[in-house]
Amino acid sequence: MQYSFLPFFFITYFFSIINLPFSLRADDTVEYANCSQPITCGSVKSNISYPFWGANRAEYCGKSGYEVTCQADAPMITMRNITFRILDMSSTTTPTVKVARQDYWGTICPPTYVPTNLIFSLFNYSSGLLNVSFWYGCNTNVTAVAGNSHFCNSSVTATYLTQTQTRASNASVDPVTTGACQYKVMVPVFESASEALDNNATDIQTAIDGGFELDVLDDDTGLCEICVASGGVCGQDSTSAQFICFCQDSSSTATCSENSSTIPTSSGTGT
Repeated sequence: MQYSFLPFFFITYFFSIINLPFSLRADDTVEYANCSQPITCGSVKSNISYPFWGANRAEYCGKSGYEVTCQADAPMITMRNITFRILDMSSTTTPTVKVARQDYWGTICPPTYVPTNLIFSLFNYSSGLLNVSFWYGCNTNVTAVAGNSHFCNSSVTATYLTQTQTRASNASVDPVTTGACQYKVMVPVFESASEALDNNATDIQTAIDGGFELDVLDDDTGLCEICVASGGVCGQDSTSAQFICFCQDSSSTATCSENSSTIPTSSGTGT
């Protein structure tokens, strides 16, 4: 007796078609759940989210250039060979991050003397910042930067002035230009921290470790805001690198559908 395989083929095809949407929904649920989580370094959970990715957040949860790594349970981002410790992230319409230079964290005697540089296509300095200027390897008779000195080791002393103090010093020529000092590094601080230094109301390390704020320059901020308002979380298509809104049971280039259910996120920014 001969049996036809056609019924078996159609039954198999029918069930594969039925199961396909469920498979897609399962993947979308994973992406939604993953991108709902902020960056976590060790046991320390932050509020750092989109457009940042790294650590426990997959690459599709953020954008190129915003990769975060973890060092000693602290979130870091590296730009132009400088590592910045991320202290905080805002959840405003225009996102900002508060950072501090890792090489100046807990010390004003870094191993190398590198200018503070940003990738200006990704970040810009926020308003309300002033520079603290550090000079290293200065002659003892340099009066232009005299006053605030810190002994680093037997051969190096760090001398620093706030922006207000630098203006008041009337130094027409930078001591590095004349050869009186070997290196100069400017580190931004909040204006309030600079004023506290001027008034001897804080110490230099506290001011530097307090960090400074950067504006996050993300062209998709508006799309992300709409996505979040619809119950989604923001991400990026792994293939096209275009913005994508991950929903609990689907994904979209803009928003989640009105009847799309959502699950609670662990962070208010979470996107």
